[in-house]
Amino acid sequence: MQLTFVSLCCLYLGLTLLSKLASSCQPDISSIISGKSELCRRDICAIIKAVRKLGSEWRILISYYLLDNPLRFNDLLRKGKPDDLNARTLSRTLKYLQNMGIVERRVTGTEPFSVVYSLTEKGRDLSDILSAYRRWGEKWTPSIVHPLP
Repeated sequence: MQLTFVSLCCLYLGLTLLSKLASSCQPDISSIISGKSELCRRDICAIIKAVRKLGSEWRILISYYLLDNPLRFNDLLRKGKPDDLNARTLSRTLKYLQNMGIVERRVTGTEPFSVVYSLTEKGRDLSDILSAYRRWGEKWTPSIVHPLP
């Protein structure tokens, strides 16, 4: 089974819609002062926070690529080329995932040095979620235009 760009796009759209629900979990100041605030349920807030952290299609896709084994920058770029991943987007996404503690950057060797990216423990915890995304996408999205490498 392979994750497809089409299925990721459909999932991303669903995540985007879900993140728009976040405004209902953020009561305004006047409602708090008047005592009429309804704080969101803890489980809903947790979902929205998670969607905000990993909500972009590239974050999801790069995390998925790194599930099996660590990869170098150019290997990640090569995997994303069929879906128009460019070096700038990959670099920004990897930095974001590093800052979130999902991806680890490791420099190996001295000259020439090599940089390898891998998932941290926090990133590996995404494996069930990413697999569920893949299964859902394969079941509920239209036919695949092209499979990912």
